[in-house]
This record gives sequence, structure tokens and C-alpha cells, in this order.
Amino acid sequence: MTVINPHQFFDLSQEDPQSLSHFRATLADGQLFRYVEGDRESAGTLAERHLAGYLGKEAAAAVANGTVGLRLALRALGVGPGDRVLVSAYSFIACAMAVCAVGAVPVPLDLGSALTPDTTALESPEEPFAAVLIVHVQGHAVPVGRVRELCDRLGVPLVEDICQALGAESADGRAGALADLAVTSFQQSKQISSGEGGLVAGSAALIEHVYRMADLGAVRREGGLPDWDDERALVGENLRMTELQASLVMDQALVLDRTLVRQRSRRTRLREELGPDVPVLDSTHPDGDAASHTLFLARGADDAAEFCAGLAARGVLARVVWKKTYPEYGVFRRLLPSAPHPRPRKAEALAPRILSVPTSKYLTDTAVSQVAEAVVAHRRHLVEERV
Repeated sequence: MTVINPHQFFDLSQEDPQSLSHFRATLADGQLFRYVEGDRESAGTLAERHLAGYLGKEAAAAVANGTVGLRLALRALGVGPGDRVLVSAYSFIACAMAVCAVGAVPVPLDLGSALTPDTTALESPEEPFAAVLIVHVQGHAVPVGRVRELCDRLGVPLVEDICQALGAESADGRAGALADLAVTSFQQSKQISSGEGGLVAGSAALIEHVYRMADLGAVRREGGLPDWDDERALVGENLRMTELQASLVMDQALVLDRTLVRQRSRRTRLREELGPDVPVLDSTHPDGDAASHTLFLARGADDAAEFCAGLAARGVLARVVWKKTYPEYGVFRRLLPSAPHPRPRKAEALAPRILSVPTSKYLTDTAVSQVAEAVVAHRRHLVEERV
């Protein structure tokens, strides 16, 4: 079904093909592998350098996808079998799966407010843990200053999953800026999209380790030739991003700030047309949101379903972001039946009620009005108080 506000954030049919210089250069010389020959610098290298700077990090490594990025980040930080990792309970299941993939145990970090983690488990931890993984939601940055402070006090690293919030800011700064390692994704519905792909950003030392683990453990010599005799080589996997993906990422990264300006203007217009009586679920710093999505809170799970169905009938996409917290899925109940951790009760209560309406840069004024009309028509399903 064609919708007015699709969740794809890159649509070639709506872009100026002449602006995609890196993508066109990659197609022109036909070198789709990361290590290109000749005068053209790898788009993968360019994207790593550009996004590391954008996130305020020393270096970055482009990888196959965001989930791989999380797994490599944890491994680079020394997280391994038996370790406990605090993970935002309100997050995509892949975040906890990345923890399990390195043999560690994900421990849910409950919500304080609707989009902000409860730091109680960090204020007075009952058991030691090896890392904290904070997840930003649908273009809304979580303020992580207090989390960073507590991690420093406890001597544990902080990983930020900014897959859904590249470019978003809280009062504590840009999403990912305070993390030891920040991980983003370039999957179809992400702010920068190449279908799949991801990136890990952090200190030069940590990223060097991430890079090798994703590049079959090799030490790369001049010209990109791998050396496995070097004492720095290790046993790794082939988790590289392709050059074609990286070229799409680079072209979009160069205009990311303009994209954010456009999206924020679209969401501002939507909120104006909704009027003051339609409740929007805000972050703690709305002006800093990437504005890729506008969030609402339904009265209950049935109201959420009816809201989405009602908007769909008008050609408007609305979705429950994540219907469950990750511990509620059967795979985790079976995998970790005896894991000692408190239930994230607030996240469990809110998850089936948090609704997302995509508000990408491609929305026209007419489309914004149609989205607003659909939301207003079904506002009875939404709560009016802030949670």
C-alpha cells in the first residue's frame, strides 16, 4: 500500500542524481569492494573520517550493519562470556542479541520517563556489570550526561546505540558524543540509508581493534594488502561495508545537516497543524530531535492498534515502535530463564502504547496537512498527560 509518509529516508527518485557524486564515481569505475585501486579514495574511508568528526570521535570503522557494530563494540571493550551488560529495556531486540552474541548477559535498564532511562541500577548496583548500552529512540536523543557520570564513577564503559538518532541532540550534546563507542546503522529506515551497513566511532585505539575484527583480523599495508604475519593481526571476521553502500552513505552524510533542518521544519509544521490540544510525546530537548519521527502515546494497546488502523485507512503510516521490551520475547525467556534481574515494569507498560509517525524531509506541505488531519481525527486514542 502506498502511504503519504513512508519510513524510508532515502528515495533516489526524489534526489538530484547529479548530487550523488560518490555514488556515481563508484558506479563509473565499477570498484564495489572496500579497497579500491587507482586515484579514487575509498568512499568507506571518506565516510569513516567524516562521521568520526561529526560525532566528535577520533576514528570510525564502517561495518556490515548496526547489530554487527554493537557486537564489535562490546568485544573491543573486552565484554565477554558471563559479563552483565545493562541495556535499555525499551529498545530493538537486536541490542540485547548483540550482548548475547559475545556470551554476555543483557540486563534490562527500565525507563524513568517515557523516553529516558531510569538510572537507579547505576546509582546503587546490586551486582557488578561490564558495560552500559543506552539506546536512542526514533530521532529522539536520550540525555546521557548522568549515565556517563555514573559509568565513570563505576569504571565501566558506555556504548550508545544511535542507530535511530543520528544527528539528534539532547541538553547533554549530540547523541553518541559521550560514549566510549557510538554505533549507528544505515538500514533502510535510518536517517542515512544504504539498505544495510553500520559504523562504530570512538577512540583511535578502540576503532583500530574494531576495524581488524571486521576485516578478517588483518593489518592493512599500503595499497590495502592484508598482512596476517604482523604481530598486531588477530582472528577476525569479514564484516566490511561494501564500497557501493559507503558511497551512498557519504553522499547523504555531506547533506545531513540540511536534511535535519528540513525534517525539523516538517515536524514543526505538523505540530502547528495539530494544534495545542493534540498531545505529542516529546524528548527532554525537542528542538534537538532529528525529527525523523513524531511520537504519540496511546491510552492502551487496543487504542494503539485502532489509531494505527485509522491512520492507515487515510494513507498515513503510524506504528507501535516496539510492542514489547526485549526480555518479554520468548527467545530471551528460553535463553535466559534464570537470569537474575528485575522486570522493567514501566518500559513494559509503555512499550505497546508508544506510537511513531514518520516525518521525513520528503513530506510536502500537502502531505503534512493530510498527516495532521488523520491524527486529529483519531486523537481520542491518545493520552493527554506527559508520562
